[in-house]
Amino acid sequence: MRHLLVLTLSLFLFSCRDFQQIQVTGIQGLSINKISMAGIDARLLLRLKNTNPVGFSLYRSEFDIRYSGIYLGKAKLTKRVKIKGNAEETYGFQLSQDFKNLNVVDVLKLLNGASFKNTIEVTGNLNAGKFLFLRKKVPVDIKEKLSLQ
Repeated sequence: MRHLLVLTLSLFLFSCRDFQQIQVTGIQGLSINKISMAGIDARLLLRLKNTNPVGFSLYRSEFDIRYSGIYLGKAKLTKRVKIKGNAEETYGFQLSQDFKNLNVVDVLKLLNGASFKNTIEVTGNLNAGKFLFLRKKVPVDIKEKLSLQ
């Protein structure tokens, strides 16, 4: 019985040797549900590509979001999401932040929406893996020109 367990575990571990990192291929959008002087409630849409033949799970992850140089807060993935093998799909991350640490001029710029470079920066780590012991942090540092929806 012990030899069978060792053999099975060895085959499993050797079959995972060609694990390729999940790629963030772009920002699909920043959809704002509510914005006011008090804070922002939005959804960040990231496009992810899994080139592995097996699926993985995305675990709780968070990213720092800046829009035209103004820090909006942290976008979080609050529940586990499954990624299919050999697929490229869009996944949503929730952004809820109050503006208590943001100066009034920046809040007014966000509310006005005019005269922006319309660049969005996303930095942080994406936690992906399979089972409890096979997890990997994928660094995300992407900057794209985008308009608010």
